[in-house]
Amino acid sequence: MEIRPCSDEDLAQLRELWPTPGTDVHGGHYAAHLRGQATYLVAWKGATPFGSAMVQWAGCVGQNARKAFPDCVEINHLQVRPELRGQGAGTALIRAAEELVAARGLAEVALGVSTDNADARRLYSRLGYVSTGIRDLTSYRWVDSSGNEHMADEEDDLLIKVFRSA
Repeated sequence: MEIRPCSDEDLAQLRELWPTPGTDVHGGHYAAHLRGQATYLVAWKGATPFGSAMVQWAGCVGQNARKAFPDCVEINHLQVRPELRGQGAGTALIRAAEELVAARGLAEVALGVSTDNADARRLYSRLGYVSTGIRDLTSYRWVDSSGNEHMADEEDDLLIKVFRSA
């Protein structure tokens, strides 16, 4: 499995091989990547995109998280295609993101996990992330495979991993 920052060529392949009905998730992430606000990482196995994640250089997205940890980089939008889960893509994406953060000499990295996502919480805990007790409510829209739009609210618990003393 190869983890790399998204490129123009990757974006075209992502749109074709991992469509996001009703939205251009990949294009939005790549636009933030091109502006330097984030690094859009994609996991590939051969020509197949397995998953992706964003490293948000501007800090935590949630209001409470940003207030509590104003200088902390956040990994978010971690996704692994449902049919390809259990093959290490989530772990590989997080480790690649952490390497980018550490290469910039930063001391800590955060990520949010839905309070009802036990599988992700176990993964993050195994990788050394601990709860801060900070929670934020995230509202988002998504489109299902039939093209129906949905709105969702998610309560996220902020987890943090410290690489070294600040």
